[in-house]
Amino acid sequence: MLFFKEYNSWKLFFESESRPELEIKQQLANEIGLEPRQVAIWFQNRRARLKTKQIEKEYSLLKANYEALASRFESLKRENQSLLIHVPFFFVVGL
Repeated sequence: MLFFKEYNSWKLFFESESRPELEIKQQLANEIGLEPRQVAIWFQNRRARLKTKQIEKEYSLLKANYEALASRFESLKRENQSLLIHVPFFFVVGL
């Protein structure tokens, strides 16, 4: 089981090296009595979580931008309709 102390040190290590070599995985595994495969899976899961969080951030940003653009578009449509109502008839039909 990964204890709090080891977890924090692994997190710090992950920030500098998200894909450690086999020798490093072996050393980390030996330090707390795990198999190197378990260490590899921990790093793989950590990369996946990081990627998911990044995608969620990007999605939130894109969604906010989309909503702002959609709101601006609707505002411009209303403004356009308002202007068309106030334009004399002969300008609209090209007389």
